[in-house]
Amino acid sequence: MSAVLQSLPSHAPRTAEGVLAQVNALVDQLRARAPETERLRHMHPDNLRDLTEAGVFRLAMPTDVGGYQANEDIIAEVLAQIARGCPSTGWMCTIMVASNVIPALLADEAADELYATPDLRMTATIAPTGQAVPVDGGYRVTGQWTWNTAGIHGNWFAPACVVPGEEESGLRVMLLSTTDVEHQDNWRAAGMAGTATNIATVNDVFVPAARSILVEDLAEGRYPTRRYSRMPYFNRPWVMFINAQSAPALLGMARGAMDCFMQTLPTRGAITYTAWPKAAEAPLLHHQLAKAQYDLDAAEMFTSRLSALDGGALHRSPTIMERAQARAYIGHVASLSRACVNQLFEASSASHTLLAADIQRYFRDINVLHQHAAIQPNSGDEIYGRVLTGLDPNSEIV
Repeated sequence: MSAVLQSLPSHAPRTAEGVLAQVNALVDQLRARAPETERLRHMHPDNLRDLTEAGVFRLAMPTDVGGYQANEDIIAEVLAQIARGCPSTGWMCTIMVASNVIPALLADEAADELYATPDLRMTATIAPTGQAVPVDGGYRVTGQWTWNTAGIHGNWFAPACVVPGEEESGLRVMLLSTTDVEHQDNWRAAGMAGTATNIATVNDVFVPAARSILVEDLAEGRYPTRRYSRMPYFNRPWVMFINAQSAPALLGMARGAMDCFMQTLPTRGAITYTAWPKAAEAPLLHHQLAKAQYDLDAAEMFTSRLSALDGGALHRSPTIMERAQARAYIGHVASLSRACVNQLFEASSASHTLLAADIQRYFRDINVLHQHAAIQPNSGDEIYGRVLTGLDPNSEIV
């Protein structure tokens, strides 16, 4: 029996394909729970239970600790399908699936400690709004991080810190138990309202050196010698991995908006103040729907290209051009997905602005997530353009 079969809970799917099958079966339930997720301002407890039991948070974990080491295409499809049902839940899963890889990049003692956590769910933020002061054996961490998505659902937190005296080495990520983190209940937003993106505060907590890693090393794929050192899966650049796995949530929102539009279209009657007795017969709507589908198709294509870039990093170190493409393609998928959703929302009737209509949620959520610092296309385009002209990318998050 393989290590994954020995380590997985008895109710969990046996394969990553099984995880995807269970998630596909949950899409309608996730959509039905989305209004309550927004009201709660965190993941619906039934979503958390169902997705944990489906093995979602183990997708990219090592098989010897009960993970699946799933290929990039399956992870992308799982995350897209979750966001298709509930954008907020999809984004929280994106953060935790990608963050659960980090222990495998650390020294064995740290990996052992973190992977011993039942139902491991890590969250991370790279915004350097904390400080880690070097002390004997590690660091003492103090700070406040504004954007800790899904933090209340996690059991470990990986924030970036500035280290006094080590500024030339860049930012360092510290891994802390959430028992040492205070979460403020402050997340109130126009979109992505259910993501529990609350402020996280840490006050003078000791973190051993083994539970830390430089952001530059995460970007370069430079890790300590450990039991996973010979596994390509855990030696590609983590920043490139999370860049590639951030796009599917955006794609999923476009899929979800298309679902909602197509489900309601047959029941729509006349377009008010026009001669068209049924919306589905109006040439203008035909053009709008075609444009939205083009954008959805293109978002699918670029998400596949991102997965291929990430998969290529299993066989050789990616070039700076490939890393820049991975960062830039997120923004492009975001723009294409937003264009799709916005076109569908514009083609919908005024009644679809009501909170009882599902499509307005995808409209709000895609426009808010498009503003995310690591997603919005202006920064990614600049990085890509710099590299295309032969300049350095001028950013650590590549």
